[in-house]
Amino acid sequence: MSRVLDITFKEVDFELVPESLLGGWPTEAIRLNLSNYTPLIIMVSSFVIYYLILIPFVFPSTKPFGEASIKQRKKFRDIHNLFFCLYSGFCCFSTAFSLGYKLLDWHSLLCDPVEGTWLRPLSVTFTISKIIEWIDTAFIVWLGKNPPGFLHTYHHATTFWLFCFVSNFPGPEKFGMLLNGFVHTLMYSHYYRSWPKPLVPIITVLQIGQLSLVTYAWTVSPAECPNAAFTTAPTYHLLEYLTPYTMVPVFLWLFIVFFVKRFILLKPKGETKKKQ
Repeated sequence: MSRVLDITFKEVDFELVPESLLGGWPTEAIRLNLSNYTPLIIMVSSFVIYYLILIPFVFPSTKPFGEASIKQRKKFRDIHNLFFCLYSGFCCFSTAFSLGYKLLDWHSLLCDPVEGTWLRPLSVTFTISKIIEWIDTAFIVWLGKNPPGFLHTYHHATTFWLFCFVSNFPGPEKFGMLLNGFVHTLMYSHYYRSWPKPLVPIITVLQIGQLSLVTYAWTVSPAECPNAAFTTAPTYHLLEYLTPYTMVPVFLWLFIVFFVKRFILLKPKGETKKKQ
């Protein structure tokens, strides 16, 4: 029998680790049963609160190696940025390789589940990585830069919450690893070693593009895949279906505003942060 972890969100069941990856382990698969909306909201909202507590209270008192020099902290930041550049690139390109020709088939891309494939555990690690990315904020604090702006804070506070919901539709889940993984590969590459200034706006443009496409994919998934089990969510679990709309459009608007202020109105980055 499969090992079942009963946690949250009714009638949604996906494999954390598929049978094919267990190598003869005595269970068929490790599965996650989601059984109602309220525990999920309590869990993910608690992470938001924890992140907001970290910024003013925890990060300022936990500078790496105590009184390490700014130069040493920058080295730690470089290691962090390089790791996430490589990890994001792995998620993006390995997902593209796994999907193969299905990348060109819109219906298959949206409707074929990732259950029973290694994309499921990869997706789980990708969701967990949204918590580890909070270290981005820690380095802003540790290096004594301006306090993180609203875009940065809101984005990191809610992204883990969002990805917990995205896994309910295979299309947006795949796009998360493909598109968000690709954008983060470029972004952390820029954080690791600054790009030439004329190329930097490309990252924000791609961020805006991926947010727009994922919103569209989430919206059309029920109509595109009417026979799939997961399409019951908009009908029977309206709150789960609507929750991402409270986040992604906000991300999209904030990134558009940031792009206009930073690259069109040509306001200095520090000034933009202060106004957010």
